[in-house]
Amino acid sequence: MSEHFVKRDEPPPGLSSFTKIRLGWISPEQVLLVKPGETAFALLAPLSKGGKMLSVKIPLKGNHYYLVENRQPIGFDRALPDSGLLILKVDPEVPEGYGTSKIMNADKNAPHFSRATFRLDRDKRNLFVDKKANIAVIPLWAEGEEQGILITTPEKSADALKAALTIQELKRRYPDPGRRGKHQLIEDCVASFKRLDFQACYQMAQRGLKD
Repeated sequence: MSEHFVKRDEPPPGLSSFTKIRLGWISPEQVLLVKPGETAFALLAPLSKGGKMLSVKIPLKGNHYYLVENRQPIGFDRALPDSGLLILKVDPEVPEGYGTSKIMNADKNAPHFSRATFRLDRDKRNLFVDKKANIAVIPLWAEGEEQGILITTPEKSADALKAALTIQELKRRYPDPGRRGKHQLIEDCVASFKRLDFQACYQMAQRGLKD
């Protein structure tokens, strides 16, 4: 996603959250700080459009840190090669142009960062884990234009991902849940997930899928 030009006669993709933060275009209030070992749910607005929350920062040892952003084909990002949650690893001690900010590529076999983002609806791209740092990142469902994200630990990631996938299946199976009486069930599952009660969420969603 750092390609200068993705499509002919289209502008290059917009700037990353790393660059926008350094330029002062993203305020500290628009960045959620989550420390390794913590579990937190957030909704990120599309980076190119702007909004209340635009990035998650996860501090690491030695002044390194991760940034997570929601990249969608909107505004200056309309020519993106991919869309979803993009994870950057930043080493502020590396000089500009030599890998200060590196993309954690979700699919290293895809050329030109064409499948670099993490997405709940893509197998093998729905979980990022850094065991050494005790960090796991799970892309979630969208709520309007905002993209859900869960920061947690590798230990909790299996239960969290299982719960998130069942919610995704409920939403896929019942795109108009009001007509089938599933609206309240989906709302309850999402609320349980946001309370970080992943096992209860999964069990509730599984019952709904069997009904």
